[in-house]
Amino acid sequence: MTLYAGIAFRYRTVDFDARAHVAADALDPVWPIDYAELRPYYEELERRMGVARLPGADPLEPPSDPAVLPPHEYSPQGLLIAKAGGRLGRLPFPTPLAINSLPYGGRPACHCCGPCNEHLCPTGARADARSPFIDVPLPPGALTVALGSKAVHIGLGNVSRADSVEWLDTVTSQRARVRARCVVLTGNAVQSAALLLRSAQSAAPNGIGNATGMVGSGISFKISGYVSGSTTLDRLPARSPGGPFSTVAMSDHYLDDEAPSGLGGMIYEASPAEQAVCDGTIALRLHFLAADQPMRKNTVRLANSRDRLGLQKIILEYWTHPLDKRRLGYLSRRASELLAEAGVKKVDYQDSNYQFGRGHLHGGCRAGVDPTESVVDRWGRVHDIDNLYVADGGFFPYSGGVNPTFTIQANALRIARRIATQLA
Repeated sequence: MTLYAGIAFRYRTVDFDARAHVAADALDPVWPIDYAELRPYYEELERRMGVARLPGADPLEPPSDPAVLPPHEYSPQGLLIAKAGGRLGRLPFPTPLAINSLPYGGRPACHCCGPCNEHLCPTGARADARSPFIDVPLPPGALTVALGSKAVHIGLGNVSRADSVEWLDTVTSQRARVRARCVVLTGNAVQSAALLLRSAQSAAPNGIGNATGMVGSGISFKISGYVSGSTTLDRLPARSPGGPFSTVAMSDHYLDDEAPSGLGGMIYEASPAEQAVCDGTIALRLHFLAADQPMRKNTVRLANSRDRLGLQKIILEYWTHPLDKRRLGYLSRRASELLAEAGVKKVDYQDSNYQFGRGHLHGGCRAGVDPTESVVDRWGRVHDIDNLYVADGGFFPYSGGVNPTFTIQANALRIARRIATQLA
């Protein structure tokens, strides 16, 4: 979470129960929790991290406490996009960002010095994984971070309890084992599923938590793409181009009767790295994305061959559902209309390569009440193991239509509080 764009959407009500919109052959998309249960953890994270947003501006925004930081101003590109959206009758709003618009939490305000996404923040204005807990005191020796290490096998003390984790130093290739009262996986949706599969042993011959063959199944990304082009400026912008990757978003097509299945997705500014005005023109770029269908055949599995560390390689099997191809086309056309309205004469399409799992990873250890269609319960606990949890995007039974980072964090905090109570 150090190279992300800082986009901090909350999941919407429909993301927790999309049964009315998924394909007939999809897995059950219903989360075992709803927004109301997750809301207190969103609120706590916002206070700890500082999220800049404009409450009430997003028509689909779920209920929330007042924002702790005002929204960022639109970038010159964002302003052009917002004005174009307004002329088309859409409702643009500032993209919620975990990037300080004012000094907050000991971190400075954003200097608008770069595009953010996939870059380190040179000033620390953008929150990272440490930000929510930087003021939480820990006794000496309470936390050890083994840099360059990789968990490779979970040991079971009996059929229902994990008791150790074997890990590998990827620099020295030395292996070690630690005893554990509780094991929590946060590797990401692909790596956590792979670790459970690599942990096959006599008590779990097909991998831990895989009695019904669901580990790795239902892996989901976001169907997504970009449209871009250049427009001519009447005059130079008052503010220099640069700054957050995204400053304006639109949810007009999230729930849209004209979209295939009635469920579209989000469209937002995704400014390119080069944002300077050149010969009176400026580049505009939009990202459009939506949840994909949770399909049983989209899965993580292990190959027979091994990697340089001696671990079984990971195979990702993924097909985009025909319904999602139509939804993606619909969003692409709506985003292209926006750019055309902003004065772009030639709109170019750019594939996000979502199908290769380059980001927004969900499922694989999906949560649910039915063990035949899920791996973990509502607390992220593996169904048949008392002390093994999954707290990353692998938990998500449905990927939702917005960036997942903030929801992964909120759900992980919820699970962590439960574990702490159980261990006390």
